[in-house]
Amino acid sequence: MKQRQGIMTLIFAAVLSIGLLGGFTSTADVSAKQTVKVVKVQKVATKAYRATKGYMYNSPKLTKKIHNLKNYPKTTFYSKKRVTIKTTNNKTAYYTYVANKSGKIKGYVYSKYLKLYQPTKTTSTSSSNSQSDNSISTPQVISKSSLSSLIAASPDLDPTGELLSLTSADYKTYQSVFNKNFNVGNYADEGVFTDDQASIYVKSPTLQPYVQKAIDKWNTALGTTVFTLGTAQNHSLTLGFGNGQSEGWDGVFDGDSVQVDYYDFHDRTYPYGPMPLPSSQTIQIKLSTDDTDVDGAAEGMAATRVKQSAATHRDTSAHYLTTTVSGTPTELLENYWVGVITHELGHALGLDHTPYFQDIMAAPASTEDGQSQENAKYDWTTYKDSDNVQGGALTATLSQRDIDRAKLTKLLGYW
Repeated sequence: MKQRQGIMTLIFAAVLSIGLLGGFTSTADVSAKQTVKVVKVQKVATKAYRATKGYMYNSPKLTKKIHNLKNYPKTTFYSKKRVTIKTTNNKTAYYTYVANKSGKIKGYVYSKYLKLYQPTKTTSTSSSNSQSDNSISTPQVISKSSLSSLIAASPDLDPTGELLSLTSADYKTYQSVFNKNFNVGNYADEGVFTDDQASIYVKSPTLQPYVQKAIDKWNTALGTTVFTLGTAQNHSLTLGFGNGQSEGWDGVFDGDSVQVDYYDFHDRTYPYGPMPLPSSQTIQIKLSTDDTDVDGAAEGMAATRVKQSAATHRDTSAHYLTTTVSGTPTELLENYWVGVITHELGHALGLDHTPYFQDIMAAPASTEDGQSQENAKYDWTTYKDSDNVQGGALTATLSQRDIDRAKLTKLLGYW
């Protein structure tokens, strides 16, 4: 994530962020005949919906109607991302990308035409089934109070100890509790992970060594092969360059793809300024310049463009965090971009942001454009770490909290 003119914004996605429908007003479905500009893409947790009316479009620009939703009154659709668009008359509207279970019916639907759907559970009343059910012991589910005690006894946002050794029934029963208390969710598109693995096709050879290092970090930390390199013909996740300049991201995850900003990747002064730095340099990371909501780290970095305190005039209206980096220019820049990619792969694993600068998944605020991230234990507006902690995204370092949360999302079935 980067800062442009002192204010940080996200494309989310991604990266990054996860939005709700509040904050704007829109009264009607947008006509496909209008010129549409996509101003934001946000990943969202998978939820079941039924369509009440309207049409499904082939793209977020609403260029073509592909389905009349009145023909699918009993079809359950599952969400993966939400886009914010603006029309030629400057009206704002929200569309959600949904697909049915098979993935054959998929597209963009006006969000207000989607209604959350809770399937009705059915039970058999036949005597034979009753006898069969009685012969099978029902797994005992931990009580909610006991689970709450375990959560309270663990470090903030870090599922430790018994929380990682409960039964599958426990994780299924209390999925929403785990999501909310540990800032996690099911963010990867269906099919990205098969048998707990995802295969990444790297579109640019320039990025491949960075991707390999990010892959190695997650695989080593989790003690299993989660990510592998794939090919153009055989992959479940793509990773390549994109243009993050206008939307303010260094990296972005969008359900089945990761993009890295082409321009800043090739800017040897980003994010540290003119190189080389001294072998060990204390820097101050500028978090924000006013009260505007910021979300840094999401799409690649745990903060924003960093500035050397000795060489840059200090803006007294801004918030800063002091940290120390060391290494050659090549090492510093490599660590930064490996950190960007490692962060985005964390989103694929189901990890949302935390307020801890030491985490690879850190962000200085829980809001994006005034909207809280979907799964957040609480709201925050600055890092909870003290100064002089090592930045996870700056050094491409996974914290124990990152690792434990990733282990939890596996138990929850998100990868």
